[in-house]
Amino acid sequence: MSTSRRGSVLAGVGAIAFAILTVVGIVVGGAPGGNYDEKDVANYVSIGHLPAVIVSGYLALFGVLGLICLLAYLRKAISAQPDRELAAAFFWGAGLTSAASLAVGWGLLTGIAVAAAEGGSANPGNVGAVATISHAETYMLSDTIINVLYGSGGILFAFALMALAWASAGVLPRWLRWLSGIIGVLALGTPAYLPSFVIPIWFVVIGIWLIVAGSVSRPTAAAQPAA
Repeated sequence: MSTSRRGSVLAGVGAIAFAILTVVGIVVGGAPGGNYDEKDVANYVSIGHLPAVIVSGYLALFGVLGLICLLAYLRKAISAQPDRELAAAFFWGAGLTSAASLAVGWGLLTGIAVAAAEGGSANPGNVGAVATISHAETYMLSDTIINVLYGSGGILFAFALMALAWASAGVLPRWLRWLSGIIGVLALGTPAYLPSFVIPIWFVVIGIWLIVAGSVSRPTAAAQPAA
């Protein structure tokens, strides 16, 4: 397998891994957000649910590593085009900042359950060793951190996608550039949750394309005039 194909396959696998592991992490973790439900909050901070929360955090962070693989490969592909270094740098910066927001968000989100487990229980005779907050306060904290994931992470990735759509002429096929631009615009609304469901679709699509294509287009040398 050539270096170019190996990089393309790695980026494709990383993209698909990010989509799948992020969705699985959200479902398995079950962090409370959206409409308040005290039962959901109580379940999230229960000691029995702690292993699932920890697993969800690891899965999500492995997914972020896949995202970084994709960003690095696409940045290299864009910057190989003439006069695209600035666009590639903007894409990389916005994408990497998004990945950092996601990583920090997942760390804080799983930290809620870990802190609740380490804070002790309100059993009689153990009051002095207890460090807990109410379910309402736990919900507020969780929902705020989720906004780091969907808000900061999602909006910054929206800018990265729009930059990719603009700068990837000659690198990605036209249909994929259009898809990137459209989903980039939709991703601006990720704090409202609903548009966020289209983002994993983009990752799966570009992941499959990168694996099947084997490499992205490279700039060709300009034809030399005949002697």
